[in-house]
Amino acid sequence: MRYLVVGAAGHAQEVAWSLRAMLGGDPELLFFDDRVPPGPLASGLGSVVGPLDRVAAYARTNARLVLGIALPRLKASVVARLAPLGLPWVTVVHPTATIGPNVELGDGSYVAAGAIVTVNVRAGRFTTINMHCQAAHDAVLEDLATLHPGARLAGGATVGEGAELGTAAVVLPGVTIGAWAVLGAGCVALRSLPGGRTYVGVPAREVPRRGRVVPFGQGAA
Repeated sequence: MRYLVVGAAGHAQEVAWSLRAMLGGDPELLFFDDRVPPGPLASGLGSVVGPLDRVAAYARTNARLVLGIALPRLKASVVARLAPLGLPWVTVVHPTATIGPNVELGDGSYVAAGAIVTVNVRAGRFTTINMHCQAAHDAVLEDLATLHPGARLAGGATVGEGAELGTAAVVLPGVTIGAWAVLGAGCVALRSLPGGRTYVGVPAREVPRRGRVVPFGQGAA
């Protein structure tokens, strides 16, 4: 099996490391990135073949795509860009992550080392649950949502499509974070927050909007 890792920066290498730990052995990992020059990676996990345009040349029946990107808007962009290839996306879960019963992880999602996902949690396609995150019972992460390291979702919390929780951000029980919202590092959401906006502080307060909202699958190439 050949694994085509989309992205080659630090996060992509962490995902690839997790994939290797999940699979065991020494799987073939090829990296593709528009900004990282071709050549071996410092981590020793593999080499950058070239930009994303080169992925098509390696799209064989035994190839799988691995999403090595955490930023929601960029995830949406590359997923749309590579959709015509028709290759399946791998769901990567590091062996040290704790996954409870009745947990749903969508295609292309990633659960990093030390994360805890308890019971009855639903994570959609291309979601990112980074190192030492926690998602308690009945939490929901919609497609493309990202939890950066140490973020925590209490029971019944919902993170909308493409929403992004910064490092150590916290969402209280039953609170909903709207689609494409951004919570800054250490932010605490005490109540539900509308989507498409940026929030910081304790409790979370809105700051001026950042950029435009990009619907799933309609990001720029």
